[in-house]
Amino acid sequence: MPSYDHRCTKCNEEWEESYKITDPVPTKCPKCGTDGSVKRLISICSGKVELYGHELTQKLRADGKKLAKEARKDETLMANIIGEARFDKGR
Repeated sequence: MPSYDHRCTKCNEEWEESYKITDPVPTKCPKCGTDGSVKRLISICSGKVELYGHELTQKLRADGKKLAKEARKDETLMANIIGEARFDKGR
């Protein structure tokens, strides 16, 4: 269930509440009790994405392939990935 940040326009109290997007937005401030003074805040990031099992494996493989492709084009990146000492021995 998503969480939403709220602020009371009377006392400036901020809090977080979890509810379905289809549920009504709270109207009463938990601190001062003023009814009708609550505004839902817009957040830049409202959570995190978690990958498990097959999705995680696919994501890691895709990221690894992308990084390897970039490292083949950039010697500094390759040296940072495998370690500068090992990179110099391979030359």
